[in-house]
Amino acid sequence: MDMGGVTVWGFLTAAVALPVYFLWFAIDTRRRRSRGEAPSHSSGGLLGIDEFFHPTAENARAVWEAEQITPAPAPTPGDGPGVIDGNRIVIETGLRKTT
Repeated sequence: MDMGGVTVWGFLTAAVALPVYFLWFAIDTRRRRSRGEAPSHSSGGLLGIDEFFHPTAENARAVWEAEQITPAPAPTPGDGPGVIDGNRIVIETGLRKTT
């Protein structure tokens, strides 16, 4: 079999397999939703593409995950006015104007 024959058979296989896969995907999603489950399908294959075209994406993802785990530092009495007000701890982020 020459290269053209392999290409034609590969294309025909993909043309048959893809609709079958998408039909299975739709049936599985509908079945999971009818059971009350949240359908979660893997998108792991796309991570390699993202890392190839956007090399800093892995670093950004690692920094984001580390920031989610790291707790905010607790204020101390020497942090300045407005941080500890009586029995309340006020964290000033700069997003709201203080009164």
